Amino acid sequence: MLAMSFRFSIELPVRWKDIDAAGILNNAVYLTLVEQARYGYFRHLELLEGRADFNFLLGEIKARYLAPGRAGMDLTIRIRTSRLGNKSFDQEYEVACGQLLLARVSARLVWADASLSSCVIPAEVRSRISTFESIPERS
Repeated sequence: MLAMSFRFSIELPVRWKDIDAAGILNNAVYLTLVEQARYGYFRHLELLEGRADFNFLLGEIKARYLAPGRAGMDLTIRIRTSRLGNKSFDQEYEVACGQLLLARVSARLVWADASLSSCVIPAEVRSRISTFESIPERS
């Protein structure tokens, strides 16, 4: 069953180099797909243009693989921010091919300053995400 509460998604094809010797989508590629979706999400929210302070670190990631991906599939990667904390935020992802759900991924991202120390998420970033996702600015 696919979730209906994702407000952003991107389409990406499975590439030849993404397939392992068994003919399936390599498990590590899912994290690259999620990263590409995250980039598209922040571009969609217009948070990347002209910003030198858009720094966050991946604090934790968890993936549950549900079905194998294969060469020739066109994938949909859905993304949502489910929680905005003071210095961190949580995102959830689904990787699907049509109605077939291949993986669910969750990540905790930590906002960082120029020295890569954790810091408060900037107000503009918090506001745009909160408005887009209809979630509280702090939870």
